[in-house]
Amino acid sequence: MTAVFRVATAYSYDSTINRLQQRGAQLAEAQDQLSSGKRVRRISDDPTAAALAEREQARMQRIQSDQRALEAARRNIELAESTLGTVNDLYLRAKELIVRGGNGVLNANDRNTLADELEGLRERILALSNTQDTLGRPLFMGQGMISAGAQPFVESAVAPAPQTYGNDNRIVQWQGLAGQSAPTETSLPHVLDGERIFGPSGTQANDSIWETLDRAIIALRNNGLSPAQLAGELGQANANLGVRLDAVLAARGQLGDWLNRADAVQAALKAREDYHIEQQSELTDLDMVEAISRFQTQQLAYQAGLSSYAQVQRLSLFQYLA
Repeated sequence: MTAVFRVATAYSYDSTINRLQQRGAQLAEAQDQLSSGKRVRRISDDPTAAALAEREQARMQRIQSDQRALEAARRNIELAESTLGTVNDLYLRAKELIVRGGNGVLNANDRNTLADELEGLRERILALSNTQDTLGRPLFMGQGMISAGAQPFVESAVAPAPQTYGNDNRIVQWQGLAGQSAPTETSLPHVLDGERIFGPSGTQANDSIWETLDRAIIALRNNGLSPAQLAGELGQANANLGVRLDAVLAARGQLGDWLNRADAVQAALKAREDYHIEQQSELTDLDMVEAISRFQTQQLAYQAGLSSYAQVQRLSLFQYLA
């Protein structure tokens, strides 16, 4: 005996509506993907790809942090190089004045005028040696400061000490911590060792830039020195100033090398960042050609389903009898 099953009209309508709703949801999902350009927008879309993409994002954030630190170091290095360039010019002017001071035709007033200009140069160099970056950190503090808020070079008055060239009653003391941070694969030092640049060279008792200029200034103002003594003191000051000039030139050369290194490190970080961006894109981005094709197919299927539903909806017994 053959079994006969009756399919109710209501069931047919419900099934059709469910299928239409499913296709509508799929079409809306495809449209959202197209508008965002992302295949993975939520973890539920693809848990594995989402986890891998999150790891790539974390790596990019670390690289971006290194890039910001590198850029801050670059700004400090550029500021330090500019500052030392000014110091270099002041040193050359000081050498010119010291050489001129040894001219035997100058009188006491002329030598005092030269000493006054050297005094002004000394004050400017002292101010430049305490230059700060945009964060208020001294550029030439070495490994740090002995006390917070202090300056690397502090001038103070002392009991006059008799020297060959006269009485020296002031001293500039180093308040930083000697030493220089070394560059790494992804970072550069933010500050320099000012003691090595401005302080004593170690070859003499004290040939710092401050004592060198003091030697020339006091000798020029000391009218009790014989021409030979004056020439000897100015010659020694000029020689010491040459040593300090070499230290500035060496520091500027090192800064130039660091700037070149900064360019190389920046290029390397940019290449790594681009790689992780590409990896994240492959994990989460949408294949636009394939997505557009799938969207058009789903759109046609959805429209065909609506059209079919409209036709089926009219096939009722009452409409047939009418």
